[in-house]
Amino acid sequence: MTKKLDRLHLVLTFLAIAQHGNLSAAAKALGTTQPTVSRRLRDLEMLLGTRLAARTTHRFHLTPEGVELQRRAMVWADEWSEWEHDLKTTTSVPRGVLTIVGPHAYGSSFLMEAISQYRVAYPQVQVRLRLTDGAVDLIKEGADLWVCAGGSQDQTLHVRRLGLMRRILIASKDYPGRAIRQPEHLKDHPLIGLIPLVYDRLVLRSVRTEERREVRMQSAVATDGLLSSYRGVQLGMGVGAAAFWLCGPDLASGAVKRVLPSWELEPVPIEVVTVAGRFRPARIDAFVEILIRLMSNTQGFEPSR
Repeated sequence: MTKKLDRLHLVLTFLAIAQHGNLSAAAKALGTTQPTVSRRLRDLEMLLGTRLAARTTHRFHLTPEGVELQRRAMVWADEWSEWEHDLKTTTSVPRGVLTIVGPHAYGSSFLMEAISQYRVAYPQVQVRLRLTDGAVDLIKEGADLWVCAGGSQDQTLHVRRLGLMRRILIASKDYPGRAIRQPEHLKDHPLIGLIPLVYDRLVLRSVRTEERREVRMQSAVATDGLLSSYRGVQLGMGVGAAAFWLCGPDLASGAVKRVLPSWELEPVPIEVVTVAGRFRPARIDAFVEILIRLMSNTQGFEPSR
């Protein structure tokens, strides 16, 4: 059975034949040989079960069926040209619908702020934001991009690292954390886990010396939601982790306090994940650039070079 792509080639060849009026001229226009054009015409006639052109030594003309096919094919060709123009314009100028997936906490902060700036710059683009703290299947979601905290493991996707988000250990203002003077002291305290980034095992690095230490803790409570984890810390349920952008206001007001001020957790990579491919719509790159500028001015975020 002739494949759809083969049928496309046959119809395009037929249009060239109809336009130029003979096989040799059509072959020259298509950059192929006259026997190839003749074979494609025969294949198309066999596929459709009808004669499309009458050929003699001195004359070439389309049959009524050939004239009808030319009319229908020209309509299709015009629609294709229009669609091709629109598509090329879309890939160079932001337009259409931009679908973003990201974590809940980021959606309430960075992403909505970036979307606000994006809409001012590109009001012709509609934005759809979906929030989830779990892994994302871009193809299944039908999304343009995923803002991922922690790194994507899917090697079939295009991953652009925006930078690293620094994190510190915190506890509520009333939490008895004065006895925590060294990383080893953490093992006697409950951990508010953030799956999968903070759970039972912490890797700390010294702010002063870059020394690294691994500490095992028991997750008294664990969640995959950043805001839920932070709320557990605020309620005094244990020691937890947070980035400066999230806990900064509470640190300043004294609502939470820093644990082990001379140590930080390993920073979390922040990445933008898109479907791999050579061409990417302009609406995606335009949003990513706005997001990078916004996050680069965020305390505790180290942009990639």
